[in-house]
Amino acid sequence: MAKKQKSEGETVSLFPFLSILACVIGVLTLMITAMALSQMDNQDDKWKRFEESEQQKEKITEKQQEIDQVKEQIEDLSKLNRELILALEELKKIKQEKSKIPNEISPKEKVKLLAEANRLSKRIEEIKDDPMELQKEIDKLKVELNKRENPVAAEVRIQPGGTGVDLNPTFIECTKNGIMVLDGPAKDLRVRRDDLTKSLPFVELLDKIGAQKKGTVIFLVRQDAVYTYNIASSVSRSRFCPNGKLPVEGNGKIDLSKFKNSAG
Repeated sequence: MAKKQKSEGETVSLFPFLSILACVIGVLTLMITAMALSQMDNQDDKWKRFEESEQQKEKITEKQQEIDQVKEQIEDLSKLNRELILALEELKKIKQEKSKIPNEISPKEKVKLLAEANRLSKRIEEIKDDPMELQKEIDKLKVELNKRENPVAAEVRIQPGGTGVDLNPTFIECTKNGIMVLDGPAKDLRVRRDDLTKSLPFVELLDKIGAQKKGTVIFLVRQDAVYTYNIASSVSRSRFCPNGKLPVEGNGKIDLSKFKNSAG
């Protein structure tokens, strides 16, 4: 029986290619999982900030109710104080007229009038200090009212997160009327909204930040400052300065301590 001839062609193994393909799929899976976890963390942070904002609104409502109660107390005390002052004036007039009792009235009526005058004199002595005490109480309530109407706003803390923690940020607060630089060499620089496109100090700051390897501008946008942010961001892009934004909830003072501590 004739032997089968051996195949002269060499076989090609697909094992290395399949291994590389499996590794690529694994790496992509890990990347997608990391991105999904990062998005979940961001959602948790947003939900936490929303809850804090709702709690702050409830506190503001309670404070407003307390302020209204203090105002009512001040109005009541002021009214009572005015009535007491008028009563004192009336009592003084009656006391002065005590010596003018006519002689032609009967002794019985004269005794009655003198008794009434003496009673009124004692009453004057009893309440003469009441208006001053009431005024002191009113002044105290006004001081308390001023404190409650002008409370120290809660601080808004800016926390690091996401993919931008390896940057060298300069924070700029955007308000309804303009911007203010919160850190760096140009700290406390203020520019009106209408002057953003022609402000030389602002343009020079953007050029310096853009020249840095990891330099970037983070605009902290207040609730009523979207229009200001749009102008500032447009100027920043025109100077080729990287920039981003973070929304700021509430009207409190911005606290960057956590971000700075994280940055090192």
